[in-house]
Amino acid sequence: MAESRTSIKVVPTLSDYRGLLKALNVMDKEAQVALKDDVYSISAWTAKGIAQAGYAHPIYPRQAAIIAASVKPARDRVPTVRVGGRTGRVSGGANAGTLLWGNEFGGSRNAFGTLSAFPNGGYKFPPRSPREGRGNAGYWIFPTLKAMQPEIKKRWFVAVNKVMDNWARFS
Repeated sequence: MAESRTSIKVVPTLSDYRGLLKALNVMDKEAQVALKDDVYSISAWTAKGIAQAGYAHPIYPRQAAIIAASVKPARDRVPTVRVGGRTGRVSGGANAGTLLWGNEFGGSRNAFGTLSAFPNGGYKFPPRSPREGRGNAGYWIFPTLKAMQPEIKKRWFVAVNKVMDNWARFS
């Protein structure tokens, strides 16, 4: 049976940074804590941006608000944000994780079809988002991350350089 995913963890691709992460592991605990503090502030800024985009979602704003309330920063060496999970119940029993994929990427009509008694014509989620690359563009999480990515990367490099410079100076 396939495992269903009810949350996402937004983490950068780390294959290019393996050497850097090994160097960070060599640092003393104080330097590692300082880096995690700096990076947590980047993660919190990113999570706030994603949540704000969710609260401004033009289609199905109540679903998006439930998901946006589940956006949380994580404390790690790289900027990390968690979205979804079991928080935020709705009347049908769904939670933020259940609503996550349909609200972000859209969906097709449900089993009731076009002649549905539902006010939205039988849609539980917005229509599929436009194709982009190998998948869909998304409505608010992934477009927001794409827009924030250059600044996230810049802030992370500044944080890493600051901590490594301080560590090298005092070690």
